Amino acid sequence: MVKWNQLPYDGPKYDESQDTLIRQSSIGQMQLCPGRIGFMNSPKYLAMISEPLAFGTMVHHIISQDIIENKQQDRLLLSMNEWVEEILVDDYEWSLTKVPNPRDFFAEITVAYRTWVDRVKPTLAGEEILACEEEFFMYLGKGNTGNIFLKGTADLVTANRLMDWKTSGRAWKQAKADFSFQASVYMPLHRQALGVEHQDFWFWVFNRQQASWELLKTKRTVAQINAALATAIQYGKQIEAESYPCTPVPEASFNKQRGWYCKPKWCSSWNACDAKFMNDGINEKEVAVRSW
Repeated sequence: MVKWNQLPYDGPKYDESQDTLIRQSSIGQMQLCPGRIGFMNSPKYLAMISEPLAFGTMVHHIISQDIIENKQQDRLLLSMNEWVEEILVDDYEWSLTKVPNPRDFFAEITVAYRTWVDRVKPTLAGEEILACEEEFFMYLGKGNTGNIFLKGTADLVTANRLMDWKTSGRAWKQAKADFSFQASVYMPLHRQALGVEHQDFWFWVFNRQQASWELLKTKRTVAQINAALATAIQYGKQIEAESYPCTPVPEASFNKQRGWYCKPKWCSSWNACDAKFMNDGINEKEVAVRSW
């Protein structure tokens, strides 16, 4: 298994025909219940779509265009009905007609972007930008039939740090940043790809309740980074083996009960999963739908 002090290295290239990819988002889903990933090829699987998810995608897009083009994106603000609709259709097979009030949706995107320009963008002055929304691959180690690779796309990498934009219905707590698996694996990923030895990560979080951007800084030790790499390759091997045990029930202090994530509102695999039947008062016959 690759470790921090071995990076960067000359390793094999990703071969789609035989290698396995693991993403930090996949690991997050599998930590709740591997079945959430295992049922993705089922015709009953529902791709995730929600207003918060779509909102975050739009805010990320307009910020990335600002950084890439190095100018304020007034054109995108004035043409949101065009590019928002296009992204919804291409990324989510959804439509702007599903949004209850597009005027308010557009207005909030505008507020998020303009406050980012005022609050966050000035902090980037003088920063050497190395990558913005750029996809990278990292060899983690050998699997049983091929190699295991990590894939990730950081929102922004500068010569001094890694950054990520988040949108949230309420303020983040510091612990959410400190325990972020994304931060832990993006540090070695970008050391391998760009040769930067960043062990600190900045999350800029747009609090939708307060309409403001808040900064949370977090750091990782080498031991924490290596532990994250070890976790990533194990989940990669599980995907390679196509082994996805369903775990709808967590245990805390010997008290087993259905996890919050095992409900039609929260699980894309609900309609395809037999493990949801638990005789605990939840209506397992309810059909999950994806709507706003």
